[in-house]
Amino acid sequence: MNRYTVVAYRDDQRWTLRAVGVPGAVSQAVFLDDAEAALRILLARLTGQDAESFAIDLAPIPGPGGFD
Repeated sequence: MNRYTVVAYRDDQRWTLRAVGVPGAVSQAVFLDDAEAALRILLARLTGQDAESFAIDLAPIPGPGGFD
């Protein structure tokens, strides 16, 4: 199983998730769960893997624009 580190940022209206080391793997959504689901689909397309065959580790970004 492959693991991807994902950094998450939150502004006033949406979450932005970015997979570290995977160019173009960025998703945005109002809800964190929706952003993660969209990122899984995008990662599957970019890597050629099944969306359920990899793990996502959210890396907390503290401070403004991040979460604790």
